[in-house]
Amino acid sequence: MIRTAQRDTDSELLSCGIKVPLDEIIITPPIAAALCAHRYEAEEAAQIPAIVIPGDIVLEIGAGIGFISSLVARQPGVSQIFAVEANPSLLPYMAKLHAANGVTSVRPVNAVLANSGADTALFYQRRDFWMGSLSEGPEPYESVISVPVIDFNNFLSTHKVSLIICDIEGAERWIFADVELHSVDRIYLELHDHITGLAGIAALFSHLGARGFAYDPRHSNGAVVLFRKLVEPEVLRPFSGKTDA
Repeated sequence: MIRTAQRDTDSELLSCGIKVPLDEIIITPPIAAALCAHRYEAEEAAQIPAIVIPGDIVLEIGAGIGFISSLVARQPGVSQIFAVEANPSLLPYMAKLHAANGVTSVRPVNAVLANSGADTALFYQRRDFWMGSLSEGPEPYESVISVPVIDFNNFLSTHKVSLIICDIEGAERWIFADVELHSVDRIYLELHDHITGLAGIAALFSHLGARGFAYDPRHSNGAVVLFRKLVEPEVLRPFSGKTDA
């Protein structure tokens, strides 16, 4: 039996405990269907309480409508949350969703994070916002806009980010290639093999492995994966008898 999202008011849905204002421009039928079936960001949402820890400074890259940052804001003791989103048309809606959920601790940023040295980057907008990306393909796009670029290394160094949450439609292939992750000890992201191919996934694992990060199967599920910085000496857990522990 498929659960459906409750209608909190005539103008909101309630999905995974988050109030989602109805807006036919942003919440298109496919996105509304995912929200109603509790499939929208469901895997990420389920793991947020286990991944976020008190004192975290969280950077969400590809923050979309503010759904995940609202869930992060509910975790106890989070120090600061930055919600970086390249699509400027989503920022007003993100503010509306945060307000509907009483979220005041998130700092939205309209930019692309990169170490390219460029001042701007091209962003390809699509009808369903979750398909927007820095890639011209493979899906058709409606428009292309220029978005400010913020130096990724400088951002991480300035804000002492400890946790990165990342959903950037294929840009995960290159974004960690030349980044300095000194303060970061967890990276939680979604893979997009339909854009990157398996070669892109291999490149990502290589980039993070070279920076001392390992795939953590304990909080990974399919294309949504957690990387954790290795700590020496590592304390091993006793076997619980459960393969999914």
